[in-house]
Amino acid sequence: MVKPEHQDISINYKNHKVMAWLSPSFPIGAFAYSHGLEFEISVGNISRSNDLYYWLSDILQYGSIWNDLILFCESYKAKENTLNHLSEIAKAFAQSKERYNETIEMGKAFSKIVSSIKQSDFQPMPLPVIVGYVSKLETISLEYILPLYAHSFISNLINASTRLIPLGQTESQKLLFDLFPLIDEVSKQALKSNICDMKNKCVLADLASMKHETLKVRLFKS
Repeated sequence: MVKPEHQDISINYKNHKVMAWLSPSFPIGAFAYSHGLEFEISVGNISRSNDLYYWLSDILQYGSIWNDLILFCESYKAKENTLNHLSEIAKAFAQSKERYNETIEMGKAFSKIVSSIKQSDFQPMPLPVIVGYVSKLETISLEYILPLYAHSFISNLINASTRLIPLGQTESQKLLFDLFPLIDEVSKQALKSNICDMKNKCVLADLASMKHETLKVRLFKS
């Protein structure tokens, strides 16, 4: 009989990489951005978990998160020489200066860290572009990582709202769990979509990210 310590245990390092990249502890500074939520909360537009649920579900289906998922998929499928074009599209769809800085700065940090770990030289790119492309290089399934990217995006915004509204920890987790079915559904839609399906119907959320720039007291960069 083979003792447990002598058994050949196969470890899936791809799962570990995904968990590391999308973890709040991965040092890309995601905790510093509220995506405009800080303004919405400051003026009373979002004051409880139900308000936040609908705000997040809207940008997931019709706004910035949806566009990020499309860009992620396109970057995963892209050749290296088309990444600059996708990066320009990502920048063009950033609806405010702070949203622009958000995706650029986090993407730059991700590129720098992964370059150091892999001893490669990835150019700075918007976050969904670089994460999508590196996922392909690591042969991580797009179907696997895409909903987890959306999960990470939404989880970061819920964490920001936990401090701003404030929400209780249990209430915040319940909200996240309630969004799981929609995250999966929208991710499946994104997998079947292309760059022509990018859209933006969340004008108020975009305006909030613009008005956030003029808040006198701010905890977040966006």
